[in-house]
Amino acid sequence: MLYVTDLNGNTEPLNHIQRVEINEEVNGAFTLALTSFFHDNNPGHALIEEESIISVEDHDYRIKQLKENKGRKEAVAIHTFFDVAGTWKHEIFGGTRSFNDFANFVFSGTGWTVDIQGVSGMAFIANFGNDNVIKLVNILCGVYECEYRILPGKKIQFAKQVGPDNDVQYRYGHNVKALSKSVDTTNLRTRIKGYGGDGVEVTYTSDAARKYGIIDAEPIYDEEYATADLMSERLVRELTDYPEVIFDLDVAELLDKEIGERIWLIYEPMNIEFQTRILAKKSVWRKDKFVTESITIGNAKRKTLSDILASTNIQIDENARQTRSRIEQTNDRITLAVEEFAGEILKAYAKIELTAREIRMEVADLESDLRSSISITASQIRSEVADVKSGLQSSITQTAGQIRSEVSSEVTRVDGRIDTANSSITQLSDRINLKAESSTVDSLGSRVNSVEFNLDAANAQISQKVSQSDYNGNTITSLINQTSTTIDIQASKINLVGAVNVLSDISGNLGTITSGNINISQDLFVGNNIRLGRYLTGTKRMTLADGVAISSDGWSMSLTAVSGVGIENAVFTGTSVSFASINSINWGSNRPTAVWG
Repeated sequence: MLYVTDLNGNTEPLNHIQRVEINEEVNGAFTLALTSFFHDNNPGHALIEEESIISVEDHDYRIKQLKENKGRKEAVAIHTFFDVAGTWKHEIFGGTRSFNDFANFVFSGTGWTVDIQGVSGMAFIANFGNDNVIKLVNILCGVYECEYRILPGKKIQFAKQVGPDNDVQYRYGHNVKALSKSVDTTNLRTRIKGYGGDGVEVTYTSDAARKYGIIDAEPIYDEEYATADLMSERLVRELTDYPEVIFDLDVAELLDKEIGERIWLIYEPMNIEFQTRILAKKSVWRKDKFVTESITIGNAKRKTLSDILASTNIQIDENARQTRSRIEQTNDRITLAVEEFAGEILKAYAKIELTAREIRMEVADLESDLRSSISITASQIRSEVADVKSGLQSSITQTAGQIRSEVSSEVTRVDGRIDTANSSITQLSDRINLKAESSTVDSLGSRVNSVEFNLDAANAQISQKVSQSDYNGNTITSLINQTSTTIDIQASKINLVGAVNVLSDISGNLGTITSGNINISQDLFVGNNIRLGRYLTGTKRMTLADGVAISSDGWSMSLTAVSGVGIENAVFTGTSVSFASINSINWGSNRPTAVWG
């Protein structure tokens, strides 16, 4: 039963109809034509209008051509699958992808499901998308050398060749009667050359050359074939060394055949036999069902690489290849990659990714755990190199106003101790900062050592910093800051070893000076007091010049005579001054008037 549904959703059966036929072709037309007559028992006749849908055997056909004349309507309808010609895929989904990925992209949101039979592998399609679904399907079939068939229930089947292969043989003039025939030798070739990897070069000449002579085909260039045997198999299957023949047949023996089905045809006028296919068939409505009325057969589609490998039991697994390149493309991104495999294990890869705002490049040797990357944006260039096994990593970041480089390492020892080290250099137009840091973490805690150096031309300043944090969290830091007028040194200890020349005034709070000997070759000027502590005993000596006063502050002072040196104009104050240990005093001409004690 046939039903018709108009644009308002009204559905009625079609009863009084004539000349109902369906024409189906491989990857081509799928149309329904009929003539309907006005009758009280034909309620669907009134619904036959432009864009109405006629349904039969789980297939729907949309009316595209309509003629009306005296109660009769002649309609031609196209399968509703071709409605997707009005569905536009605005996105770009190009690059190197699997057939399944491409097909899912094409049919997403259309209401159609996909059945994929034997179409596999990766293929590159640039700028795929931004077109209607039908055109994208044709592009896919061209790239993957496959066909599609419209199945009931809004399903599309893809296969290298649709239809079964029952190995049936038909002989022209015996069990096949031709309605019409055509023979075309335009694409006939009898010799082909192939160039493969490792310098492989193979020439194949068909037996058909004895009949048709030498006719060269376009050479094959494919580095995937590195042996002569493999290349020979490829050439045999690629060469079209037979005429292209098409027959329109009667239906005496082909009523049960399907669209796309392979059959063997013997064509005795040229003494050859070859495999042909049912390329198109016309079915008519008889006794409430469709039966095949005529069939067009012709040469089978030239076998592709997948057919060659299947027929010769040679298998090349895509994942087993030594190298593989791919390109992925979307509206906002293009990714290019080359990968190297050992079986199914990825050994190394190089990748470039481009967006409107960034270029990113990566190279990795996964066996050695070596990786490097470069990222370029309008405002920044960043490069990184890492040795994962040894824990080493370095990076350089460059902007319009800054260049920063970093090197780091991390080592985990057997005892659980972790040693890390980092260094960095930051360069600005008026400043350079250098920093190095190392740390150790074990069961006791962490210890951090760091060194920093800053050269600040804008502020006319140089600064250095060295710090250490021990296991207890105590931090010891030393700083040196230098400007055009001042040098500041801050540290818990400052050691000056060797000759130290001070050519200017020493001011400020000097704190405590601890030293062995202090030798002053010229004068020592003291503003207030010189206090001599407990260390001025025994053999210690001091020579006092004119005008120097000594305050004892409650302690005794012993003056030892120094040969040839005198104490001039010394004033002694305090509770007492003892001369008990002095054997004699030479007063000279300065003997006082009275001497007591």
